[in-house]
Amino acid sequence: RLTPNQNIILCDIRGAWKRPITIALAQAGLLHPRYVDPLNLTAMASPAFPLCPLAITEAERGIPGILKRVRAVFEKVGLKFNESVVIRITGCPNGCARPYMAELGLVGDGPNSYQIWLGGTPNQTSLARSFMDKVKIQDLEKVFEPLFYYWKRRRQSKESFGDFTTRMGFEKLREWVDKWEGPEVAPARYNLKLFAEKKTYEAVDELAKLQNKTAQQLAMDVIRNYVGSQHNGKGE
Repeated sequence: RLTPNQNIILCDIRGAWKRPITIALAQAGLLHPRYVDPLNLTAMASPAFPLCPLAITEAERGIPGILKRVRAVFEKVGLKFNESVVIRITGCPNGCARPYMAELGLVGDGPNSYQIWLGGTPNQTSLARSFMDKVKIQDLEKVFEPLFYYWKRRRQSKESFGDFTTRMGFEKLREWVDKWEGPEVAPARYNLKLFAEKKTYEAVDELAKLQNKTAQQLAMDVIRNYVGSQHNGKGE
């Protein structure tokens, strides 16, 4: 049987048939879901080029690369591998892959160009809304990165991406996209323990007091001078 999500259900399978069927499917490239990227499990695309005369941009041929790019954005903003969103892509506004119910829908609106639809839910019980038009395929990350970044940082407990975009509102989402300059980089933290034993600390502390410095300051001065001399080829 074929499901509305383009999955296949094999029915009335005897126990003795399960293993050889599983092996045959694996040899054909159909793996068990636990071995497949979660993004791929729910994604869907219309045939588009070269089969559909109504297509104005890629969908089925382009979705593997787009899903890999989405996964790369997930990794960049710190989302886990088991997290996912429902993505649907069509080559024209007819919407054969039902992008208007997806959490993230891409609808072809020109050569190498898409409308971006947001706000559907994982179980497709809510309609998405048009968020942006004429986004070139090479610019998708400029939209994806801020949306997924803030979803990770500001979502509520177990809140899906679609529900998050609806709750935040498109005005706020557009503000994030327009002002996006990349993920915030946390300042580096250094926790250096300079003194491994008490006697060493006390000796350095006495010398430091003669220079009106702390033991930490004197130790860092010595280290900096040593490193500098090594770079200049002057020290031992």
